[in-house]
Amino acid sequence: MKKITLFLCITAVTFADTIGGEVSMGLYSHTVDGTSKYKAQDSVDFKDTLDFSRTQDVFFKAYIEHPLPLVPNIKFAYHTLDYKGEKLVSSISWGDVAGFTGTISSQLTLNYTDITLYYELLDNWIEVDGGLTFRTLKGDMSINSRLSSDSLSYSEPIAMLYGKARLAIPSTDISLQGEFNFMPLGSTSSYDLEFSARYTFDAGLGLELGYKSLYLESDALASRLTSDFSVSGPYAAVVWDF
Repeated sequence: MKKITLFLCITAVTFADTIGGEVSMGLYSHTVDGTSKYKAQDSVDFKDTLDFSRTQDVFFKAYIEHPLPLVPNIKFAYHTLDYKGEKLVSSISWGDVAGFTGTISSQLTLNYTDITLYYELLDNWIEVDGGLTFRTLKGDMSINSRLSSDSLSYSEPIAMLYGKARLAIPSTDISLQGEFNFMPLGSTSSYDLEFSARYTFDAGLGLELGYKSLYLESDALASRLTSDFSVSGPYAAVVWDF
């Protein structure tokens, strides 16, 4: 019994010494381009018709890595994208808002939560990871006028290919990174890309500057809704690599 207890203690200490990961939180400044069609009405343009402009939202990511063979590492991520607009329009049709001329107010929200299972394919001054992301898209959209209004909520799970590559520049505290999720098939086609540069201080703390883009084309988010849009912009984040 003493030998078993000693073995378990040594194993726990060794595992604690080798488990690691990364946590980051940042601010994303983004714009949206694209269109939406609902209930067989005309497509509305997010920028030209609804006047959605640049906005800022917070995002979060966490990676947990361990020494267990064959067991994948795990990444969690959460992003929220929120747009609001108000504009004088001519003959807009979307959902139950049909042929309206006047001032409308509108809102679009898109939240996505990721759970990614991945393996380290390379782990030296060049790091390469690969795996699968299981994403849940949730949100809502609404258009309101003085005569009528319409709104909807949506939720859609999708599975995506995942990859990441990170290059540590020798003799510096600077690293470069690229990360992507990609899903080209089915009723929802989507990808997102992220490129960044990071400076790491003492104790694993760092600052990261980068650029994110997201593309989504789907007719499955909600009944009778068709969406085709892209989101892009720069971001800044605080990182702790432990």
